[in-house]
Parts: sequence; structure tokens; C-alpha cells
Amino acid sequence: MRATTALNRLLRLPGASVVDLGFGAEGVIVTVRLRRRRRVCSSCGQTGRRLAIHDRRLKRWRHLDLGANRCVIECELRLLRFPDCGVRMEPVPWARPGAQHTRDFDDVVCWLAQQMAKTPIAGLLRIGWDTVGRIVERVMADHLDARRLDGLVAIGVETVCA
Repeated sequence: MRATTALNRLLRLPGASVVDLGFGAEGVIVTVRLRRRRRVCSSCGQTGRRLAIHDRRLKRWRHLDLGANRCVIECELRLLRFPDCGVRMEPVPWARPGAQHTRDFDDVVCWLAQQMAKTPIAGLLRIGWDTVGRIVERVMADHLDARRLDGLVAIGVETVCA
């Protein structure tokens, strides 16, 4: 089995195919290519051929570690010019717009944030303490329904000292 085939199965990045694998100072670098050819705005969701390609950029995201090595996903993305939004980078299905981490990485950080404090999470995943907070904010903005707090009058907090 080829390494790219193994990584396609292992990483399961939606909408992408692994085209190359390398090792660098950051760790394992997995180069992927988007399967989608359709042009899409990351802000408003507009699609169509009338959206001009402005430029191309190489973008990197931190993914979950592969064994003892950090894993970095890299992909060349198009910068697209939209009439309403201006120039925007096309979205990818494995990461939230503007994020430097994959959705899988973000979700693991958020699950760990429910179980423990920020400092052990930062040490375990080799990220900054403040990065943990930014990831939690980003995921909560994406998943939390604001209507669930409608009608909330008070919150009680009880502390238990052992």
C-alpha cells in the first residue's frame, strides 16, 4: 500500500486527496488537493464561474499528531474575488474559516477542555495556553445555539473544596 493511500484512509479529510508526504522541522507534512472545482465564498457561500480567481496561496493547518510527530496539513487554495465580499480564500471542509487547526484538532481540544484545565491541554497537544481558549471560543461560536439561553434569569455556581 502506498503512503498516500494509507494517509487518505488514516486522516479521512473530507473533500481532499493526499498527494504527497514529507518530513520537516514542524513534523509530518501532508500535502492535499481539494477535489472540489466549484468556486465558493467562505463568507457568504456564493458559488459560480463568474467569481474570478485572484491568486493562489499555500495554507497550513495543524492536525492531530501522528504518533510522536506533529502533523501539518497543507493545501494550495484559490483566493477568489467576490462582488459583495471582496477577495476571500476558498473554504475547506476539514477546517473552519480562518482557523489554523483542523476541525478534528479543534474538537479534541474542546472535549479535553470539558475534562481538564487549559495548562495540561496545552502541554499534551503542544499548543499555547491562549490557543486553547481561542479554539474553544471558535468551536462554541460554531456549535452553540444562542436560543438555548433565552429566558435565563440566573446562574448558580457551587464550589466544593476537598
